[in-house]
Amino acid sequence: MSAAPLRTAALMACLGLAALAARADPGGPLWAPTPRLNLPVEEVRPAFAPYAEFCAREAGACDLSGPQSLHLTPERMALIAGVNGRVNRGIVLMADVQQYGVEEYWAYPRSGYGDCEDLALEKRARLVALGFPRGALRLGLAQHRRSLFTHALLLVETDAGTYVLNGPGSEVVLWFETPYNFEARERPDGRWERFDQRHWRYD
Repeated sequence: MSAAPLRTAALMACLGLAALAARADPGGPLWAPTPRLNLPVEEVRPAFAPYAEFCAREAGACDLSGPQSLHLTPERMALIAGVNGRVNRGIVLMADVQQYGVEEYWAYPRSGYGDCEDLALEKRARLVALGFPRGALRLGLAQHRRSLFTHALLLVETDAGTYVLNGPGSEVVLWFETPYNFEARERPDGRWERFDQRHWRYD
């Protein structure tokens, strides 16, 4: 397959538009899911280069200080869903190689174009502007169980569980209700925890 179709499919996977289910199948994952994303950690790594470069360019954008979980209320959920929907509708998907000429470049989608990590960064910035604690808003990497494309997501840690902001609409769901195997999650100290993949399953 040429690079262009691969990029197109990856962009479709960013917002769940590849004719794939938006939720996990009724059987659920092989492990017993808990509301909080608490998978076995295989290793802890430094932030990978494209994200570290974004953090160096955007002062304070990767500061995850403050409470690491928030009390979820209906009002807060409405704000989270509103931000998710507005960003999903307002940003046009475009691969980094088309916009920047490189395979990976993490940035705020100020041009109105971006890919999945850019949308996740924008969603976090908007929630922070609404007063949500930075420490509860973490980026995650996951692989779609059917398309096998890696996808960047914003995770919101709450006392009701770990919620995922995905697309294409405004729906916000618990992590185990998504069609993903979770690869890694950002830690408050700036490093990333990589999850044990032995329990992954595929559709």
